[in-house]
Amino acid sequence: MGLRTLLCVTLLLHYVTACVCARLRSSIIGGHDAHKGAWPWMVYLEMFRVPVHHISNIKCGGSLVSDQWVMTAGHCWNEEVDLKRSFARVGELSLKEPSGTLVKLKRVVVHPDYSYQEKEAPGDIRSGAECWVTGWGHVAENKPLGGKETLQEVRVSLVDDITCRRLFPKMTDGMTCAGDLNGGKDACQNDSGGPLVCVPAGDEKRRFVQVGIVSFGKGCGRKGRAGVYTYTPHYAQFIHKTINTTYTP
Repeated sequence: MGLRTLLCVTLLLHYVTACVCARLRSSIIGGHDAHKGAWPWMVYLEMFRVPVHHISNIKCGGSLVSDQWVMTAGHCWNEEVDLKRSFARVGELSLKEPSGTLVKLKRVVVHPDYSYQEKEAPGDIRSGAECWVTGWGHVAENKPLGGKETLQEVRVSLVDDITCRRLFPKMTDGMTCAGDLNGGKDACQNDSGGPLVCVPAGDEKRRFVQVGIVSFGKGCGRKGRAGVYTYTPHYAQFIHKTINTTYTP
């Protein structure tokens, strides 16, 4: 069975109420190699566009939100994408040494209000959380991941809304910021669509909840800046409705 792809709102994506557990390996920009199995929900997406005279591809991260659905950023989708040639790599670690499963994409569902300002957000789980972002994107501005292209992981801090709105005046309630205002820790180019996951404060069982999806930023890991993520709890209703809908091939 092929994987379907869930793409949502305001430059990023959505939320999972059920927690996915994994053993955290202590230690993208300022990160280091992840260990096999550390982030079991992480997905690598490669989607091929077919313009009239040439073929180019879109590379993004994503996260499994069920056994059939991948959640990624809305801006990773393009109407010229050929789903028959596009795929997800599930359970992958190093792109140069494939060990995961290659799965074709079957369907794309874009949030109807993608890039449209949203309203009130639900309960905030961000206070005091321990958060991590993962991806196969650039490790510095204009510097692609090299070597075996092993999945990178970095711990980041959630930025309060007042600071986030100062940095990005056009942000909406469906967005949140994360990174390191001292610089050096951030997502970067080609990390789009990847998950920002957090262990809520006080959770002794260390259960990860997806809080955001990599969206955009100004540069990568710059001092005084942060990355913008889709705040996934804001779109919980849409996500659950989509993944619980039965589609025929």
